[in-house]
Amino acid sequence: MPAEELLHATSLDSDPAFGTLLTGLEEADPPPTIIELAAICGAWVVRNKPFPRDNSKIGYRFVCLLLDGAGEPWRTSQEDAFVVPPIIKALEDGVISESEFVDWVRLRVATA
Repeated sequence: MPAEELLHATSLDSDPAFGTLLTGLEEADPPPTIIELAAICGAWVVRNKPFPRDNSKIGYRFVCLLLDGAGEPWRTSQEDAFVVPPIIKALEDGVISESEFVDWVRLRVATA
């Protein structure tokens, strides 16, 4: 099943850990921007692995879908095939933090 269909067919907010994350984000002062929110939610999928497989791909697609829905689409380029997978893998392995991932996404969207 393609990541987009899986995300639309799955209710992540029924996951208590994801619900806790969303509640924390709603109470944050200042609240996260839509770009930060997309990156945080995508990082959560990558790190918490709520799906049986392909969580890294799904997390990345989740970021792209949230950004696109907010009118801040991820502008893909040929270099994405070489840049994105290592960043997602570093996030998954704990080599970079969620905060560093959010900063990376913010920079990618701002310079697109």
